[in-house]
Formats: sequence, C-alpha cells, structure tokens
Amino acid sequence: MCERLLSALFEVWLLACAKSFPSPPQWKTLNELCQKLRHRPELIDVWNRCIVGLIRKLLPNLYGPDFPVPTPGTGNVDQQIIVSAQMSEDSLIQSWYRILHCIGNPCDLVQPSLIAQTQTFLQYAFLSQEVVEPSQHPCLSALPRIFLKAIRTVAFVSDSFLGLKTSQIDSKSFSNSGVVTTKDITTLPPVRRPTKSFSGMPSPSFTSTRVPPSSPLLNFITSNNQQSTSPRLEHEIGSQAPEFKPTVALTLHHPLRPKCATLLHLVGEWLFEAAIVGCAAHLSSNKYGSTGNLRRPGSSNDRRVFMQTSASESDTPVTPPGLVIERFDLGRAEALGALCRIVCSKKTGEEIPSVYLARFCLAVQQALKSSEGRNSPEVVSCFLLNAADLFRLDLDGINMLLSPVIDTLELILYPNSPNKSSSFNSPEIRRSCIQILISLLPLPLHFQGLPVRDMSHTLQSRSFGQYWKKLWALICASILNEVDWNNILLLLGAIFSSSADFQALEQRGAPAFSVGMFGADSDSYSNHSLSTTDYSIPEEPSENGDSPMSSIQTHSGSYDSAGLVAMVAATTICQRLISAWKTEVTVTVAVLETLDGLARLSIHKKGSSEAQKVVKSLCELIIWQCSRPPPAHSKDLHSAIVAAFQCLGSWLSPALLNEPECLSVVLEVIELGISGSTSHSSTGQPQVFKHEKLCKPVSLRVRDAAETLLYIVVELVDYFPSVLGASHIGSLLNEETLAARCGSSVSPKDFRYFATESGTILSLLEEPLGNHQDPQPTVTLVLRNPRGRFVWTMQHRQLSRHSSALRGPPPNPGLPLPLTNDLPPIETTPRCFPEVCDLAPEFLVDKSIPSCETVVQDIEDFDILNRLVEQQTLYEKHEIERRALESNERKQCQPPLPCTDFQAARLILSHLGMVTFSGKSEGLPEEIVPLDSEEVFVDLNQIDSFACRNVDTAFLLYVRTGQSTSQEILGNLNSFDSLDEQFLPFVNSLGWKNKSKLGDKRTRYWADATYELKFVLPDDSYQELVESSIDSSTSSKSGTSGTPVESQTLIVWLECFEDSLNFPTGSLIRRLYSSHPVSEVSTNATVIFIHPLRSGLLRIKLVGPSSKWATAPPLLDGHILSKRAVGTVLRQAVLHNARKRRLLFDNHQSPFARRKQKLLEILSRHRSPFVHTSLFHHPNTKKEDIII
Repeated sequence: MCERLLSALFEVWLLACAKSFPSPPQWKTLNELCQKLRHRPELIDVWNRCIVGLIRKLLPNLYGPDFPVPTPGTGNVDQQIIVSAQMSEDSLIQSWYRILHCIGNPCDLVQPSLIAQTQTFLQYAFLSQEVVEPSQHPCLSALPRIFLKAIRTVAFVSDSFLGLKTSQIDSKSFSNSGVVTTKDITTLPPVRRPTKSFSGMPSPSFTSTRVPPSSPLLNFITSNNQQSTSPRLEHEIGSQAPEFKPTVALTLHHPLRPKCATLLHLVGEWLFEAAIVGCAAHLSSNKYGSTGNLRRPGSSNDRRVFMQTSASESDTPVTPPGLVIERFDLGRAEALGALCRIVCSKKTGEEIPSVYLARFCLAVQQALKSSEGRNSPEVVSCFLLNAADLFRLDLDGINMLLSPVIDTLELILYPNSPNKSSSFNSPEIRRSCIQILISLLPLPLHFQGLPVRDMSHTLQSRSFGQYWKKLWALICASILNEVDWNNILLLLGAIFSSSADFQALEQRGAPAFSVGMFGADSDSYSNHSLSTTDYSIPEEPSENGDSPMSSIQTHSGSYDSAGLVAMVAATTICQRLISAWKTEVTVTVAVLETLDGLARLSIHKKGSSEAQKVVKSLCELIIWQCSRPPPAHSKDLHSAIVAAFQCLGSWLSPALLNEPECLSVVLEVIELGISGSTSHSSTGQPQVFKHEKLCKPVSLRVRDAAETLLYIVVELVDYFPSVLGASHIGSLLNEETLAARCGSSVSPKDFRYFATESGTILSLLEEPLGNHQDPQPTVTLVLRNPRGRFVWTMQHRQLSRHSSALRGPPPNPGLPLPLTNDLPPIETTPRCFPEVCDLAPEFLVDKSIPSCETVVQDIEDFDILNRLVEQQTLYEKHEIERRALESNERKQCQPPLPCTDFQAARLILSHLGMVTFSGKSEGLPEEIVPLDSEEVFVDLNQIDSFACRNVDTAFLLYVRTGQSTSQEILGNLNSFDSLDEQFLPFVNSLGWKNKSKLGDKRTRYWADATYELKFVLPDDSYQELVESSIDSSTSSKSGTSGTPVESQTLIVWLECFEDSLNFPTGSLIRRLYSSHPVSEVSTNATVIFIHPLRSGLLRIKLVGPSSKWATAPPLLDGHILSKRAVGTVLRQAVLHNARKRRLLFDNHQSPFARRKQKLLEILSRHRSPFVHTSLFHHPNTKKEDIII
C-alpha cells in the first residue's frame, strides 16, 4: 500500500470539501474504501494526520483563539496534511466529523474475522495452500499495533477538546507485547482445511477449482503481502520496539472545555468498548456473536486465542500467532487512560449521566481485576497515571471502586508482592499510586461505619472504617521502601494529615477503635462526621495548660490510638532519616517539618521511650551534619541544621528533660552549635572546659539556632504559656506603667539604667509600687534581652512575710517609768559596737562596707573628706558643750519612725554578680555599664516594638463562582451573612480571637513559643496594617514583616474549583502586601485554594513559587482533608512556608539577632563611666552634690 497515494487522496478530498463539498454517495464510497483498508498501517497513519490537521483548524473556530491548539508530534511535522484556509466553518465541522468516522468503529480491529470479511481475503484463503481461514492472513498480525494507533487518535481527539497538552502520536510507541516478527509471519503451522464456513461466515456462492501456485491472482496477493511486510513492516514489527509509554496529561484542563457528557457522546462509545476488550463484559455485550470473539482470561481458567477450530478438529490454533489477548492490552490501556482524563475533567456542579459513570466503573473494575494472580501491566499503569483525581471529585458511585483500587495499590506499593510486574517499579507509577492513596486516607475516618457497595457481589459488604488499617499499613510500607524523593514528600504529607485527622477525631470524643482501625469492626454509622460545623476550633493555650505494624501490635495497650499512630510514624521516619535520607538536604528538611508537625499535635507521650528515640535521632543528625568535612558545608546544609534545631525544640518537654541521659545529649548538641565543638572528645584529646573554649560555630545561623534552643530549654519548657496566655511572651509592663503605679512623684527618669556587654539592659526602680502600708526596701527590675521584656519586683526583708506577721512590733513595749530623783550623770564613751566585738576575729564580711582608702583614689578628694570629718568633729564637740549647759531634765525615749527611703539597687546587682568593689572577680559575670537615663528611655520604646518571635500574616479570601477581579473578591468579605455556612467555622478553626485588640472580628491569631500567625479577613477598604503582631510588645514592621524574607500566603475559599485558573494573584498580593518591593510581589507568593466537596471533605490546590523546597509537606497539591484537620494542617503549612522562606536567605536576621543588635547599639550610644558611689545616692541627685 502506497502511503503517498493515500496522502494525496485525503489532501484532494479536503480541498474538495473547501471548494465543492462532496455528495453523500461520495462520502459513502470513501467510507467503504477506508473500512476495506483499515487493516493497513498506512491508512491509519494518514487518517491520523488528517484528523490532527482538521482539529487544529477546528478548535479556534469553536472556542476562540485563546483555546490551546495541540501541537503535532515530532517526526510528523513535515507530513501534516494542510487544511485549506478557504474552508468554511460548517464545511470544517462536517469534514472533521465524517473523516473521524470514515474507518468505522476502531474496536472492529480486534475482530480478525470481521476485518477479513472482504472479497480479497476470501480469494486469498481460497487460492492459498497454507491459509484455511481468511482471518489467518499474515497481515492481520499487525492488528494490535493498528488498534493502538487508532485508539490513540481517538484519545488525541478527546484530549484536544479538553485543552490538554499532548504530543503527536508516534508510530513506534508500542510495547514489545504487540510486536510480531517476520519469522512468526512466514512460518505458519500446518493446518487442515475445515469443511465448515469461515468463522461462522456464509460459504461463498461460487465454486472454483484450486488455482495453481503460479496463478497471477495468487502472485498478486502474495506480492502485496510481501510488500506490506518488507521492508517497512519487517522493520517496524520485526525490530526491537521501545517500551510502551502511555499518554499522560501534562497540563491542566482548559476552563472553556466542553462538558464530559459531550465528549462521551462523541467518542465514548468507542472508548468504553475498547476499554473492556476481551473482558467478560465485552463478550456478553458483543454484537458480532460468540463465534470468533475475544475471550478474556478472567472468564475461564485457560487462556485461549481469539478464534479456535471446531471441537472435532485439531487443537492447533488457526490464527496468526500475534493475535493473543495480551497484544491488544496496549490499545485497551490507551482507551482507559482517555476515559480517566475525560471523567477527571469534570467541573464543579457538572453532572455526568449515570449510564456513563456505570460503564466507566465497569471498565475500571475489569481493568483492575486480576486473573490467575496476573494483571495487565499496561492497562493498570495507564489507569493509575491518569486517575490521580478520581477520588477528589464529586462522582456518584465512585466509592464502589474502593476495594479493587486498594488491592491494586497493595500490589504496587508492597515491595514483595507476588506476580508484580517490573514496570510497576517506575517512580511515576508509584507516585500516582501514592496520590490516589492520599485521596483515600480521609474516607475511613470521615464516613466511619457507612457501608461500601462493592461491584463484585461475591464479597460481603464492608464499611469505610474497616479500610483504615489497610491504608495506614500501605503508608508505613511505602515510607520504608520508597527511594524517589518526590514520592517521599507525598508520603510525609499524608502521614501528618492523617495523624492530625485522627487526633482531631479523638478530641471530639469519637470512638476511634469503632471504625475498625486495628481490626475492630462496627456497622454503626454516625452522622457526626458529616456535620457542617465539624471543625476543630482552637482555644488560646493558658498556663498548665521495629516494623510499623509490629509496633502497633506491641504497643497497642500502652497508648491511645492517635498517640500510637503519631509515635509509630515518628519513629519510622527517624529510622529512615538516619539510615537513608540524611544525605539529601531536601528530604531532610521535609522530614524535619513533618516531625515538627507531629510534635505540635501534642498527641504523643513526650516522656515515652519512643519520644526519647526521636530526640536522640535528631541530636545524632545534628552531630553528623556538623561533623561533615568542609567541602560538604553549604548554605543548604546549614539550613538543614537550623531546621533540625527548630524541630528539636518542638519535641522537648518536662518529662524528657527530667531524663538525665536525654538532657545531657541535648545540652551537648547545644554546645556543639554554639562553640563548634563539644567538651567530651571521643578522639582521646584532653577535655576543654566551656569557658576556656574558642567559639568557632559552623555558621552564625547555626549559632543563633543553638542559642534559641538553649533559651527554650531554660526558659520556655514547662513555663510556656504563662498566665498571660500564648499571645504574649514576657511582661506587658514598662517604665511608664510602673511609674504610674507609684504615683505622680515618680517618672521614668527615676529609673536607673544599666547594661551588660552581652546585650542586656536593666531598669531599676527603688520605690514601693503603691504599697505604703508595708514599707520595705523594694526594687523593681525591668530586664530587656534579645528574648523579650521581663519585670520582677523584689523586697528586702529580715523575715519572711509569714514570720513578719507573727513577730510584729508590740503595741505597748513596756518601758519603765522615768525616775523622779535626779541621779548624777554617768560619763560614757559612745561605741558603735559592744566591747566584746573587739575580741572577735575579723572576716571578709566585715569589710563589705569599704573603707575610705579603698574607695577614694584621688588624694585631693581624700583631703576634702578629712576636712569634712574635722569640721564634723568640731561641730559635735560644740554641741556637747552646749547641751551640758542646759538643764539636766531627762525625757522619755521614743522609738524612731520607720525608714521609708531605701537604696537597695546595689544589693540586687551585687547578688546578681554584676557589681564587685574589689574589681571583676574570676568566674563572675561581667560588670554592668550605666546608661544615661534621660535619653535611653526613648530608644527603649523603640526596641519594645521589635518582635520577639517570628511573625507571619496570611490573608483569607472568599471567591464566588465566576469572580476573577481583586475588587470583587475583596468585596465578598464586606459582610459575612451571604457566605457559605462552612466558611466561618473554617476561619475559626485557624486560630482564636484576641480580645485585647480592636478589629478581632476580622483577625484570627495563633502563637506558640517561637512563632506567631495572624489570619486576616480583608475587605475592599483594607489597607495593610502597621503592626505585625497582635501583641503591643511586638507590634512593629521592624520585625520580620515588611522585609523581603517574609512569606506571602493567601488562603482562598472557592465555590467553584475552576476559578483557581483565573485567580488574580498578582493584583491581590500587590494590594495586601503593599510594603513589599515590586520585584518581590507575586514571585514568592503561595496560594492555598480550598474547595468544599459534597461529601463534606475539602479539596486542596497549592500554587507556589518554583523552588526546590516549594513542594514539601505538610500540605501538598491535591490533598483531601477533613474539616477536623484542616485548621491544624493549614497552620503548619503556613509555618512551614515561612520557615522555608527564611532558610533560603543567608542574610536573614532572626528576632533574637535583631533585638541583640539593637540593644548593643543603645549600649554604645548611651554608656557612661561607672562610679561605685553612684549607687549610694538617688538617681535625680546632681553630680556636684555627690562630693560636696
């Protein structure tokens, strides 16, 4: 067959359609010709190129110029059939539709007996000595390859209308299972000529004698046969063909695509029939009868060829050896993949006719149905690669496929599955399995006891909850054996979301064991999980607030079920992290984020041995990373070390720190991060004490992370949240509020300000805070360090409060009455101490008050002091003489009034080791530096505005159906009355309302010890807030907000899922993050789309920056979440996005480093020389009054 002749025929035909449209008889003639020659590969190739050219011309006319036009495949660009530009739209549509149907039903190609029902095949069978049946013609051995080409053309048509990016059909893209060699064609087995008709066909009405082998007719047929197999057919089907590559969608469906029902009306009949070729369902519904039909192995125990001789004849096959059932699996796989792409393109609110859904479910069930322990690898692979969204849509009855789909996932994901094909080890196929597995995970905990209808009536009905054990075992088995890092990220996200969902279910009081997680079965169904208010609403925390399956069986009595799930997952992940993943930085960071999320769930027993294993594994990871050789150190490695320190801080708890071994390991890691080495050396080197070591940290970021972990260990574990709640770190008091408490006589200038060289500022006030009824030496200390602002009030008492109340001064001291008789005066020498004190030995405490010689260093000052002493001595002498001249009348002694003016600041500083009068002592902290109290207060107010924690803001938006402008979207939140009833409960699940700030109706707040999140509901009049934190102590853009490092996150609620394609990300980011540079706008934004499904679950779509760390757990594109877990997972996703953004920047300063730098600037600007005598006078005393 000449391919060039066929190309000329179709080109002339299209030219005729443009100028003079052919009449119906002419179209009928073309159809008859094409159906007679459809067993020729050349015709299918030309037909394919003609369809491609017509559809490229048709789509812009139907859907506009913006609709994507399919590009021709490589190798066929020069052979494309050009459609005349003069062809009208009606002629184009008619020509395309008629040519599409000119070869008839492509599924007829699987019926050799039907294809052979032509006069040419009958004559060849009549004249040939070796061929008995017409279907034995050697050229029919190429039918599997021709069937594959025809089905790929039909699939190309459906993909083009969906707007999917597809490549041109390659004639060599078929598997070796569809290859027939020339040897198979030329060496046919000897058979006997049957006496019956050909495969049930009526016998010819004419009689003829056998034509000799040299007959011109036989020579013509044989020469055509040889031409078809040599050289082209021999080259194509006799050479080594590449592996089968199923068609996979590379782009999203176009929003202007037609409805699924329209496409199924067009090509659905062909695809449905092709998808069940050879199955029992195909045999029962085949319109050609039972004779000569294909038989699927699943319908009988033996595997047969398509056609057999009668029972009275020999069992030797009479068909070409290439026509076995496996050879047509490639075309069947393409048909099933096309059906999956059509069904998965369903729009929101679109209805697919139930008859089509039923036929689709039947095709999938037959494709996944194994026979004799064997599945068709091509069919299963093509289904998995195109059905990732199958359970993410609101498809009626799709849950009937739950059992066969899970069985297929077990076949592929379990490493030692029997009869597992080697093609299933492909990372792409395993990735598709994991995506389907992720979409199935929420179903058991969501529907719980609801029964699942199975398509196979032989099995007993099961409930959704009974599938949980299978799904969780699949997750654990996959995470232990997966090597592709993209698949590992998917599994990590699935582990966290499932654990969060299980934890939320138990917190609501639902009986988790009743859903069949560990084998307990229950047929009860609860409507609790289907409620529209089934969101977990967080409250602000207050004070006091081996193999995986063997671990489940061993520890099932030691934990609750949710804690067991989390701990088994955490220990499994740590095991893989240390053994296989620690060399890959991307996977390491993703694993650390997952572990951090599991720690934040607070469902694990933090004092358990499993938690200690996790902490020790993290410490081992940090030590290994820090000890790598210098060439291996990079920015990414240091980012991984910082992430490990952050994750370790989330796992610490009082129970773990009470374990000496665990605490020792943690402190050793902190020492390694700060100084670059540990005191305990394993190489035999002598120990170096910490105060003698030279600090050479791996990097400044690592040192800051280690110092933050030390701060968490010392200050926050078991002390956070404080009585103020999680919204605040430190104290809300400052100098102004304390001065107001003391009265109008005290101002912030009355405070003494001191600082240390390490970056700590102390404000001391020696005034009682309004407590005049109990006057005691009182010191109020305001401490500012890189971690925040803290306030203490201390009183110096001789006795405790309890003892002071019991031993108060008596109302009547009982003094004797004065004598009436005058007694001679007694001459006494006044003494400061009794005479017995002179006999006592002298100690250092007796020198706590220094002598004049040690304090006054200047000789002139000492002379001035001597003159003052002499003047005082003379004054006292004159006073004594004056009193001696007065009367000798004696008076009653009265006790002195209590002292109300104290100067106890020096006592506190001395206790803290910051002041020593004999110079700096060894082992004591550095001495303090006084600051100018008149100017430092202004700078202190500025540093109070710096954030103490990392602060991030995410905006919540609501998109109605069809909206695509920023003004319309922001206007939806002007009023909450007309929104979806599920939206506000979803908003409340993200955080709590803060009552200390105005506008809390539009803000939800969440915080922990190191991070703050603010979720804002902006309206059309929104302007970016000035403050970055809802806490007044962290309410400035000087924190992380407003810097290029800040993450930009939008959380969008979609009524229609397709509106995500037209979402105005750029304009909204520019308006909501107006303080960011223009270059940063929308390039680093992460948009999380949330679409509610009719089942009560939520579908997630994630759009983010294209970086190597952009796609990582806990939230991934395509996730299906329950309402219970969506708040927890979204918060962790926002935290993860912010942390990843900061890790990418070397110049990012943490709040700790930023506050420390500002404190040191204040110290250098306001420091003054320190004089010890300044501690003995009031801060408002003039300097010249101190000496004179």
